[in-house]
Amino acid sequence: MTQSEIRIMILNIVNGNIRYANPADPMNVKKAEDLGIDYFTTQSAEEVLDDIIKDLTSLQDEIRIESSFQSAQL
Repeated sequence: MTQSEIRIMILNIVNGNIRYANPADPMNVKKAEDLGIDYFTTQSAEEVLDDIIKDLTSLQDEIRIESSFQSAQL
């Protein structure tokens, strides 16, 4: 996995998770409208942070495993 691919994956993980705590995200705006309230978030910022940490840790593990396989093939 190239450095560029890793950066893209990190960005996708963070962006994919942060939207759940962003009241301006279209998904949350629609839910707020449906509920008749001013704003809504699917998850709290703390929940999203926990998910980001877990997902980034999983990515880190995946990169280590891939690197280990690549080293073994040399």
